[in-house]
Amino acid sequence: MRLHRIQVHNFKLLLDVRIDLSVDPERPLTAIRAENGSGKTSLLYAILWGLYGVSGLRAVTGAEKIRLTSTASPAGIPVMVEVSLEFEVEDDGVLARYRLQRTVNETPAEGDEVERGNEIVRLTQLTEAGGEPTALPERWIAHRLPERLADVFFTNGDDVQRFISGRQHAHERQEKVHLAIESLLGIGMLRKAAEDAAAVYEVYEKRAAKDAGSKVEALADQRDARKKKYDELVARVDVLSARQKNMEGTQAQKRRELEAIKDVGDLEVLNAQISDLERDCVALESRRNECLREMSLLLRSEITSWSLMSESLAAGLERLDELADKRIIPSHSIQVLHDCLDDYRCICGESLDSGTSHRNHVQGLLAEQQKRSEVSECLSDTRYRARALRDIGDKSDAFPERRIELLAEYATITQEIERKGALLNAAKERRGRIDDERVRWLQGDLNDLDEKIKDTIYEHGNLSNQVEAAQQDLAVKQKALEKAQRDAQISADIATKRDVAHDLKTLVSAVRHRLEGEYVDRVSGRLQAMFQEIIGTDSSAGQGVYTGVTITDSFDIKVMSQRGTSFDPDFEVNGASQRALTLSFVWSLMEVAGVVAPRFIDTPLGMVSGDTKRRMVEAITRPASPSETPFQVVLLLTRSEIAGIEDILDDRAGSFTTLSCSHHYPRDLSNNWLVDAPVSRTCACTHREMCDVCARRGDVEHLQYREQGVPQ
Repeated sequence: MRLHRIQVHNFKLLLDVRIDLSVDPERPLTAIRAENGSGKTSLLYAILWGLYGVSGLRAVTGAEKIRLTSTASPAGIPVMVEVSLEFEVEDDGVLARYRLQRTVNETPAEGDEVERGNEIVRLTQLTEAGGEPTALPERWIAHRLPERLADVFFTNGDDVQRFISGRQHAHERQEKVHLAIESLLGIGMLRKAAEDAAAVYEVYEKRAAKDAGSKVEALADQRDARKKKYDELVARVDVLSARQKNMEGTQAQKRRELEAIKDVGDLEVLNAQISDLERDCVALESRRNECLREMSLLLRSEITSWSLMSESLAAGLERLDELADKRIIPSHSIQVLHDCLDDYRCICGESLDSGTSHRNHVQGLLAEQQKRSEVSECLSDTRYRARALRDIGDKSDAFPERRIELLAEYATITQEIERKGALLNAAKERRGRIDDERVRWLQGDLNDLDEKIKDTIYEHGNLSNQVEAAQQDLAVKQKALEKAQRDAQISADIATKRDVAHDLKTLVSAVRHRLEGEYVDRVSGRLQAMFQEIIGTDSSAGQGVYTGVTITDSFDIKVMSQRGTSFDPDFEVNGASQRALTLSFVWSLMEVAGVVAPRFIDTPLGMVSGDTKRRMVEAITRPASPSETPFQVVLLLTRSEIAGIEDILDDRAGSFTTLSCSHHYPRDLSNNWLVDAPVSRTCACTHREMCDVCARRGDVEHLQYREQGVPQ
């Protein structure tokens, strides 16, 4: 199927949109330029609704409530929603063109509620004579473009990595990959044929057993009972295996989360570090205060005085010595005069009796000496004390040395306080990022999972032993039944039908397994080549992070590392590589299957830039060679995604459309469309053009329209 034209009426903001797609094998790309919020996703959903209706849209989007009309539509007024798809298919080597139309009346109610009528679907084959209706259009579409493969043909950019993302359990990814392979390669029909052939064989085997007599019939019943028991045990083993894988996946995820938290630091260790750092900071602060105290004492010390005033102090001491030499200090005359007066006799022998002139003279001398005694005593005391300072004066250089020592010590302590303080703050910040309750919860969950996984492994081992025993028992009963059937008389007709059914079952199963293996190997090989082409690595060179990609026997996509181990696709494969993987898988699968179908991708280049983006676009738009099945690809791209790949679009795109929305005015759109309600419109502008409909602020500067002569 190749789409020629899409027409949408009244679906969301797409009131009247027409897009013609490229069907040129040499230019297989249709480029739809549209910014976020312009209607790209609405267009994708409109196509899905046109193909599969509301039920299919709900299955694809996962939404419970589906509204087709714009939220700006007035309540109570019916709106006819219509999507028309024109396409061509090849029937028996002849190309035929069809138009699929789906319409419905939807009446908006209060709030988000809507009332919707019955959907009407018409499929018309377009011929020169006009239109010829096709019966059962939905069944016709389901046969050529099954709904279960909608996410292969129509991919939302946000979900582009769904086939390999670790956000799903492994068995869910495997089912998606397996379903896609079976459906596109036709292996599913072979599987159904094998199941039908097995059912027919069982019918004729039972008839043969009944025809052979009660003994053979009883053996057949016993064999069937053994087979039923064996199948039940195998089913239980499969359930246990799936449960174990799910638990192991959950366990791995929780361990990664716990390790991520513990990478911040162990809570107990951090608390101990914080206590030590706080204690160190207190001790350092105490040392710094002691250092400041010593500085203060040094400034008040005699050493500082001698260092700063040595000349003045030396002159003072010299003057005191002169006073001493002159017997001015120390002064002892006051005591001598007191003694003479008490003895009533002078030191010269004269009498100092009361009332005599000599006594009066001595008393006058005593009064005069008492007036000078305070100064004399101070000078005397100063001289005595100054004698002790003479030795310190000889060490006046000690002050600058001690000053330098104290300043250096103070600077060192201050730096250490700052360093320890930074470590303390960092430790507290790390502790703040640890959710202790979350750690305990995760650890508790991991402990529970460990126990459950151990129990599951134990139960799995027991069941495996039972399966082996049941298989041996079944083989014994099967041999006994086959021998009894050979010995018994069975009608030739029943025996022939039984044997033919057995041979057919064996043949179909063998073909299915062979084709499945061969096709998967081919898809796997093409997948690896395309993925490595996009990400720019060569597995033979022994370089790069990813060394290979393969589809396993269990239909899981594995990305291999240099060490031979596989990466976790969600946590160890980046977003660009996830997109490259899914696109490579879809492309390789459709190439191997030879399926002609449109490949719609909404914003495929998110999280992809530089050379990887160019290689990705090159790979998914390269025209098919003459030996390959032609294809068409529709990329819905934003301007930022287009940046850097303009030349590829020039070469590969056979059709261009730009989609814009009125609600982007005036912030982004340059022109006012003068509409009453938000609406999305298309224009024929390429990625290098703009018009009154699509022109956006900044287009001229970014896309260099002036140099291209485009009117503005």
